[in-house]
Amino acid sequence: MAAASSTSIPEPLRLPRGSVRGIIALIVTGTYAYLLIQGRQAPSVLVNSVVVVIAFYFGSRAVLRPPTPGAAPGQAMPAALPPTPRRTKVVRGLLFLGFVGLAAWFLRSNPTWDGIPADLQAILEVLGGYTAGLTVSWIVHRRAHESTTRKRLATIARDIIAAGALVVSVYICIALATRQVTVFASHAEDALSLVVTFYFGSRVIGH
Repeated sequence: MAAASSTSIPEPLRLPRGSVRGIIALIVTGTYAYLLIQGRQAPSVLVNSVVVVIAFYFGSRAVLRPPTPGAAPGQAMPAALPPTPRRTKVVRGLLFLGFVGLAAWFLRSNPTWDGIPADLQAILEVLGGYTAGLTVSWIVHRRAHESTTRKRLATIARDIIAAGALVVSVYICIALATRQVTVFASHAEDALSLVVTFYFGSRVIGH
C-alpha cells in the first residue's frame, strides 16, 4: 500500500479531485445562464461547451465504478467489478471515424476549413480538443510512475495545464458575457471550445 501511495500524482493545483473541471463547468454554464437571463442568444460554442459538460457529468461520470472496498482481516477480497464493455470503445471509435470521414467528404470539393458545414465544424472542434487533451495526458502520465523525477514533471505539467485552462476559460467567458474584444479576436468562441474539450479530455487519463 505504501508503494502505491508513493507513486500517486497529486491532483492539479493540490485541489480536491475534480475541482478544476468542476470550476470550468460552473464558469461555462454560469455564463450560459447569464446570457439567457439577459435575453441574449448564447454563442453556439458556449452551447456546445455546456453539452460537453452535461455529457461528462451525466454520462461518463455516471458509469464510473466505485472503488472496490478492501477485505477485512481473514476475509476474502470481494470480486472485482466487470470492466467497461468493449463495445462501448468500438462505438466510440466508429463515431470518431465517421465524423472524420464526413469531414473528408466535404473537403473533396472545397479543401479548406470553410468547406465544412458550420455544424460539423463545431463537432470537429469538440473531437479535436478532446483528442488533443487525451493525447497530451497520455504523454505526461505514461512514464510518470518510473521515478520521482518523472512524477514531479508530470505534476508540474498537470498544474500548468489546469492553471492555463482556468485562466483562459475565465477570460473568454467574461469577454463573451460583457461583449469585450479578446486577444483571440473573432476566434474567441473557437478558443473556448478547444480549452474546455482539451482539459476534459486530458483528465480522462489524469484522474
